[in-house]
Amino acid sequence: MSNYVGRHRPQTRAERRALEGRRRLPKALTAGYALPTAAAATLVLSAGGATAAQSSALTSGINGTQLAAFGAPQAKAQTALTDPALAQRSKTEVAETVATYSDLAERRQESNLSVAESQGRQQERQRIARDKKRKAIAAKKREQAKKAAAEDMGVSPDSVKVGADGKATIAEGTWVLPLANPVLTSGFGPRWGRLHAGDDFGVAVGTPLRSMSNGVVVFAGQQSGYGTMVDIKYSDGTISRYGHMSAIHVSVGQQVSTGQTVGLSGNTGRSTGPHLHLEIHPGGGAPVPPQAWLAGKGLHY
Repeated sequence: MSNYVGRHRPQTRAERRALEGRRRLPKALTAGYALPTAAAATLVLSAGGATAAQSSALTSGINGTQLAAFGAPQAKAQTALTDPALAQRSKTEVAETVATYSDLAERRQESNLSVAESQGRQQERQRIARDKKRKAIAAKKREQAKKAAAEDMGVSPDSVKVGADGKATIAEGTWVLPLANPVLTSGFGPRWGRLHAGDDFGVAVGTPLRSMSNGVVVFAGQQSGYGTMVDIKYSDGTISRYGHMSAIHVSVGQQVSTGQTVGLSGNTGRSTGPHLHLEIHPGGGAPVPPQAWLAGKGLHY
């Protein structure tokens, strides 16, 4: 093909390609693909797991004439790849960057741990405060139950114990009145030509009647004049008798505790109206005035 280009004839496509072919470099070796800085070159080498020496070996097949033909940008790129000082400086910069990020990560982790510990301490304080509040409320409820039970049974609050279930119990050996807030309607003494051997308390039918202390039931049933009746023998040998009851909740031989309900008041037997007839027989003997005897136990009505 002739290299002559006529004055008025433009080059053909084939001629242009022939001319460009003599000047064209492999695309991978053009300036656009050469690494612009030594630091970037080292980063690429580090990421690929290679060394500067290996990079030099890769480019050893390119002679000086070819490098000159590539131009200044290619020569600079080759220098960047093979210069140990630049490679070392780039590695140093990368190491410093990694160290900076590691330091930031450590400080962030320490900050997170500090926040977590602070939150944990705050939650622990809140838990302690809640527990303290619950205990205070529970203690207040126990005191209220204790006071109510003491007033109901006519005893000192020191004689009342309240369990975890909120149930009030009376200390062993304590004595209580047979019913709450008793109203005396007829006392111990002569009546209609014979002895009225106990005290009567006016009370509605169905009112709970309780054991005055720890003891055992020695009678539970019907008896002339008393109607439905229960006798309880206490630890000191004293027997209490409840007459005119409407219902019995215990049986003979049953152990009862202080304040335990043994039956309900009524109007059975020889009675002129609903009431509880209470008799006290110390040592199981003759009856005595209940009011004076109970006063000796600290009980008053």
